[in-house]
Amino acid sequence: MVLWLAIALPVVIALQRCSEDDFEFTYTNCDENGERWRVAVPRHAASCENLPPPQKGLNCSFSCQAGHYLDLETQGCRPCNPGSFSLGGGVRFEDFVTLPAGFSIENFDANADLYFSSGGREKENVCEKETGWLVRDGELMYVPSSCVSRLSFSANLVRPGYVEFTYRMPRNNRALSLQVDVRNEQCQSYSDAARSMLARYSKNKGKEEEERNGDWRRRRVDMRTGTNVISWTISNSLGFQSSQEPVHFARVDVNGLAFTRECTACPPGTSSTAAAAECSPCQAGFFAPKGSSKCGVCPQSQYSGPKAERCINRPPCRQSDYYPVREPCTNGSSRVTYKKVLPAVCRDDLPEAASLPAPGPWTPCPKCNPGMAKNSQGLCDFCPLHHFSDGNECKRCPVDTVPNYGLQYILWDVMPPKLTSRCEYISDDVSMSCDIGNAWIPSGSALISAPSLQRGIAFELVLSIDEGFFNPLAPKSMSAVPVAQVTIVFETSCSDPSCVIYFIEDTTVGNAKESFFHFLAAFNGTQSKRVWSHTVTQNTPAKFMVAFLRSQVSSGEDSITDEARIYAINVTNVGHRKAQGGGASECLACPHTQGGETCVPCPPGNYMHPKTQLCIPCPPNTAINASSSRIGEESCVKCGVGLFSKDGVECKTDGKFSIEGNGNTTFHYDFSPWIERNWTLAGVRVFSREGSAYYHQFKVSLFAPTVKCEEEFDGADIVGFLDTSREKVIGTACRLTALPGATRNHSKIALVSPLLLAKSLRAVTQSTDYQGWHLSKELLEYESLDKASLPMDIFLWYEPIASTGVTCPNGIVFVAVARCQPAKKQPEMRLPKGCPDGTCDGCTYAVIIETAQACPVCGASDYQTIKGECVGGKQTIHSIPQKHCVISGKAAESHDEPCSVLTSQQKFLLATLAVSLFSAIATLFLMCRRNRRLEYKYTRLIESRTGELPVAESCGLDEDEEDEMTDRVIFSKGKRSRPPANRGGSERDNAAFISLDNED
Repeated sequence: MVLWLAIALPVVIALQRCSEDDFEFTYTNCDENGERWRVAVPRHAASCENLPPPQKGLNCSFSCQAGHYLDLETQGCRPCNPGSFSLGGGVRFEDFVTLPAGFSIENFDANADLYFSSGGREKENVCEKETGWLVRDGELMYVPSSCVSRLSFSANLVRPGYVEFTYRMPRNNRALSLQVDVRNEQCQSYSDAARSMLARYSKNKGKEEEERNGDWRRRRVDMRTGTNVISWTISNSLGFQSSQEPVHFARVDVNGLAFTRECTACPPGTSSTAAAAECSPCQAGFFAPKGSSKCGVCPQSQYSGPKAERCINRPPCRQSDYYPVREPCTNGSSRVTYKKVLPAVCRDDLPEAASLPAPGPWTPCPKCNPGMAKNSQGLCDFCPLHHFSDGNECKRCPVDTVPNYGLQYILWDVMPPKLTSRCEYISDDVSMSCDIGNAWIPSGSALISAPSLQRGIAFELVLSIDEGFFNPLAPKSMSAVPVAQVTIVFETSCSDPSCVIYFIEDTTVGNAKESFFHFLAAFNGTQSKRVWSHTVTQNTPAKFMVAFLRSQVSSGEDSITDEARIYAINVTNVGHRKAQGGGASECLACPHTQGGETCVPCPPGNYMHPKTQLCIPCPPNTAINASSSRIGEESCVKCGVGLFSKDGVECKTDGKFSIEGNGNTTFHYDFSPWIERNWTLAGVRVFSREGSAYYHQFKVSLFAPTVKCEEEFDGADIVGFLDTSREKVIGTACRLTALPGATRNHSKIALVSPLLLAKSLRAVTQSTDYQGWHLSKELLEYESLDKASLPMDIFLWYEPIASTGVTCPNGIVFVAVARCQPAKKQPEMRLPKGCPDGTCDGCTYAVIIETAQACPVCGASDYQTIKGECVGGKQTIHSIPQKHCVISGKAAESHDEPCSVLTSQQKFLLATLAVSLFSAIATLFLMCRRNRRLEYKYTRLIESRTGELPVAESCGLDEDEEDEMTDRVIFSKGKRSRPPANRGGSERDNAAFISLDNED
């Protein structure tokens, strides 16, 4: 019996009749003709005996229109119910609790060469945690990282479709580049869909379209039938220096998929009617939970912001919900009244609520900011032309002075001229304008961001300089020098580091429909009172913006207690030649020329003497500080080590340096061959799976002239609204980010995000430390070397560049390392091996030049001369230097000299014989000459008429005579001469002369 039940029971279960709730309909896979069958599948493991038979289904390419779904039971399209929506043949991702199915994320190091392939080995992941693409607080976002991060999604399209995504780039987006790539099942990229995409560039024609709503952009990329892999790859060209504000993805729509079986419920804060293709966000004062058909109105005791899921109880008013407003000055006095911060959602009828403060007492009118005075209406206005003021009354400038027009705001009783405030919603779903009254509120000693209860907004302060800039004391012939300075003193108080205050320049030209912003600086988190400055180098009108975003503003849960304060705003040299801009706080003394002219700018390289007001050249080896007042000798800055200046305009070098070494040794260097030479270097290449590479391009000119890094891109890849919006930097060293183009082989690249690394040479030293900067062993490749093996390096330090981030508070510095390599005749510049992208910390950049030209120049005693073999009467002369130096000039080149085949000993013997022969000939000549003189005297004696010797006139010898007392006169044999007959004399007188015959 038990055995029979064990066999029969499964049969009974297998043959049971099922209801409609026990099975569901589905489609089989599509065949090669695009056809499929509808079949019924039980929901549980058991089988049903009454399943509907298979039925031929709709074609695989069929899908319902937007706002409808496919009912498989009838195989017909039905409209969505209220509170839901449908894309028809697509899917929308906007509620990111976790990473949705089909999405994947990969991060890879951007500081090393990586080749991703099936047989390759991936390097250990060194990317920071909680960076790159991730899901946080219900959002899909990219948190800036030093790594390259890719978000991918795989979709199988049954017909041609598209992917559309809504995103928001941070305002300081110049460092981030987002590339969208779509590939088919053969992993081939669509040439018309793989476009490099930057933050402020958009494509308004062709198959890729982009719409904008404030900072939010909606972009669409076409896809083809079949398997498609969509990837969003973001690279960070600034690495550690980049701001930490993330990239937000609000939604991703994929269209062209198979049928939609059911509609999607509207997300919280939105609602829809029947057959809706999308849900509409609720306005402020309304709410809607998930799946709502309409937005409900908040009760009187509650409030809500835009796109709210629920209403919030209106809190009791606080003292911070009221802000002071000073009334205009009337009859020399004014008072302070108070207004409620907008939106006015707080309740003042609760017992614990703070009441609206009563107006303050009438007090004497406070003085105005410097350069301003009260007008007839009691309002502060700028002083007229050629006048100045300390804030009380306007006075005319004295003779031989010029007013320094500008903006000097230090008192904040009212909003000063040229300043306006506004707010802006950062969500793309909010179409209503932001209106909270004054986004920045004057409070006497500071300008404070409004303590508004409105969430998801940015507080913006706009400074407009319509007159441009003009410095009356700057030399007319100098170009590309600072014209003006913008200085802001501020502080922030935030609940977490996600708050940020931006300093931005609006570069919009004319009446363009869209604004273009140039990011200047950003500071995250709480910042104690500090100063930010920006140098203006152009005379044209300008517009600057300060934007403050509270903590967690991107999620709509921003902290309402966060606050930003601005204590002072100072802008110098506002105006132009024919009109003033702002007011003058003082009048500056005019320089005088030797000819008696006044108010004439001093020539370049000159400063004005504070007493005589004459223009005086800067001392030798100093240069004028272009940002100074040019008054007094202190305006001249001493040139750095190894530099000189003859004109006082700038410190220069001829490439020749003398540096003191150890032991009072002086080394001489000659880098003059590097003058007017430029180098272009490519940093580390990061290769993706598709083979496209991202890298940095460096341009370096160690000495004059300068190099220029300017954005370059093909119009087919990146289209900007205005060509003038492309950024560029000019200096002695700069860097660009190279992105792959849209072609299949990625042969074209786009150069973006220029970064200035160096402006001018500051000093040349042998030390790895200079003015607080230090070069690490890793950067210099010293890690595996002992002290005796260290190379002979010379360090060229360049002027530090102010940084726009908090990672490098002292800015960034560029150093060129001249490394002595005697074997390399031509200079070779490269990036450090330990830091292949030119930097290890994002603040100190370095390049290494290896060449014999970097070695010290040998002195006369630092090399020896070696002569080669004599061949054909010539021999080659070589100069061999010591290890620590190289030879320059004519001595550095081998040369030929005439020579002889005789050896040194043979040459010595020949020289000795020649000297001996010369001595014998000289001796013989002297003896002959002496005999001639004696013969001449004897002849005179025998021819004398008296037969007597002449009487000596002196007992001494003449100067040209020699002592002949020891000379013996010998006559040759012959007849004796007979004296004349008339000559007298004795025989004894002739006895002194002995004939040769009688010598014996």
